[in-house]
Amino acid sequence: MIIFSKALADQATVWEALRRSESCQGQDIPADLLRFSAQTKPVVMWNLTRRCNLACSHCYMDAIPREDDELSLEEGVRLTDELARMEIPILILTGGEPLMSRNFFPLAFHAREVGLRTVVSTNGTLITPEVAMLLAEAEIRYVGVSLDSALPAKHDEFRGVSGAYERALQGLRNARDAGLRTGLRVTLTRDNWQDIPALINLALEEGIPRFCLYHLVPTGRGAGISDKDVSQEQRRSVIRLLAEAAVELRDKNIEILTTDSPMDGAYLLEILKEDPRRDYVRRLLTNAGGCSAGIKVANISYKGDVHPCHFMPQVVVGNVRERPFQDIWIDHPAPELFALRAVKSNLKGECGECNYRDLCGGCRQKAYYYNGDLLGEDPTCIVENRSG
Repeated sequence: MIIFSKALADQATVWEALRRSESCQGQDIPADLLRFSAQTKPVVMWNLTRRCNLACSHCYMDAIPREDDELSLEEGVRLTDELARMEIPILILTGGEPLMSRNFFPLAFHAREVGLRTVVSTNGTLITPEVAMLLAEAEIRYVGVSLDSALPAKHDEFRGVSGAYERALQGLRNARDAGLRTGLRVTLTRDNWQDIPALINLALEEGIPRFCLYHLVPTGRGAGISDKDVSQEQRRSVIRLLAEAAVELRDKNIEILTTDSPMDGAYLLEILKEDPRRDYVRRLLTNAGGCSAGIKVANISYKGDVHPCHFMPQVVVGNVRERPFQDIWIDHPAPELFALRAVKSNLKGECGECNYRDLCGGCRQKAYYYNGDLLGEDPTCIVENRSG
């Protein structure tokens, strides 16, 4: 996650609100932590369910309409208690479509009771005014809703269901009107990269305080559309646009960021070149450390498998039905976790030779997909001058 607004305009309103007024290990957390931090306990993304009411072209879960061996409510409560005892910084409830899980609200309210900061990643189509009020009552800190085009027909085609755009936009409005912090998210492809300015404008018009761009990662159904990924120059064009928007919109109460592409930070430094902000931005990005898989990010699947990242289904380091999460992640981590945590010393190819490897290192899942090696180079890199 690269928070352009924080790096370029000292604005990170949504993230600061998520992190402020809480404590971790008894200490106040500075406002610009998490991706710009040395936080060691992971943000946990928990796929509550594989069920989904849409059929998105890029779904890393390959979600389906029916239930599939989900953790029981009792197992979920036990896991929630453990995450609270570990004092993880953020719990992200997702799916599939998390609101399709029969356990969603019992677990959301339990997370509130045990003091977890909880956010929701959703397609937005099920957020009625009543659901939005329940989310607010459960003290959900943030609701991220996906819109992949400013054109309803294009969004609906990508999401596989007619009417998905209107329902998602209404769900986003319902969450906003219930007083929840909200964000508009888009997955970048060759089909929608030119829609980014219109989507930023839509977020501004709707009073949505966060705009988050996701890069396409070839996992699940996303692997089937890897040819839809943007070209290098298209990606550069979008990153330049976001960098400019972060500065130009600094007074518009909107936070702009990207995720799933640590190279964005390295390219941002290329954009800055002689800019006096460059050293400050480099320090922030170096502290963030690049790809978070197995380090600052953990994934727990609907059936309890633990992955270093939600885009790494092929790497299973344990199962919470068999061992506590703390034992899997901290006390007795698998060799794959040790390898990812030492990845900067073992990168291969151009990633290993790049002078930006301390703050980037490429996306490890893309390296695996294209090279069959988690330590290989990320061939989607857009950095032109790797001398740093």
